[in-house]
Amino acid sequence: MVARLDFKWRSGVVMSDMVPWFPVWGIRFKEPIMIHDLLDSLHEWRTSERWGLIGDGVVASENHAWSAWAALRRLESHGKTLARSPETEFMRILSGTRQISEGIKRSGLRDGDSRAWLFYLPEDSRGSPLHEIKISRECYNGRNEDAELLIGHLGGVLVPERPIPTISGLRKIKGSVRESEFVSLEEAFIVHLSNSVIN
Repeated sequence: MVARLDFKWRSGVVMSDMVPWFPVWGIRFKEPIMIHDLLDSLHEWRTSERWGLIGDGVVASENHAWSAWAALRRLESHGKTLARSPETEFMRILSGTRQISEGIKRSGLRDGDSRAWLFYLPEDSRGSPLHEIKISRECYNGRNEDAELLIGHLGGVLVPERPIPTISGLRKIKGSVRESEFVSLEEAFIVHLSNSVIN
C-alpha cells in the first residue's frame, strides 16, 4: 500500500510523493483498557521489541511515521539511542522530547483509553522513503497477519483507517498548535519531532 502525500512548504511549492504505508494498525478495544494488563499482554505475545503501542492521534501520517522511523534508525546505527528498547525510543521521538519518561507520558496509552495504534519498526536501513522509495511495501503487508493476531490477543479489533493529523493529537504530544498556522498540520507534527533530536 502507498499513500499520496502533498506538501506545501513555506515557499509555496507543493511537492507530491508516494510513500509506502508505515506498519501501523488502528485498534479499537471492546472495553476501556487497563494499561498494565494491556502491556503485559503485549509483552507476552509480541515476537520482538520492535512491536509497540501508541496513543490515538500521536501519529499524524505515513510521512510523520517514516520521519520518526528514519530518526530512530540513524540513532540506532550510531549507537546513540536514549531508551533501551526501540519501541520506547520511537515513542520518545514522536513526542518531540529528549526525556524518556515524558515521551512515554505524551505518546503512550492511558487507563480508560478505547483506541490505540499498534506499530512495527522495520530494521531495513537502506534509506528513508521520504527521499528515495527503497522501503518495500512488504514492510506493511508482510506484518499484517502478525498484527491482526496480536490485536486479537490484546482484546481489540482492527480499525480500517490510516493515521491523519489532528489538533488534538498535536496537543497530546505537546506540539505547538501555533506552528500549524504557518505550515500544514502534518508539517507541525514533523517539526515537533525534530525537537527530540535537536534539543
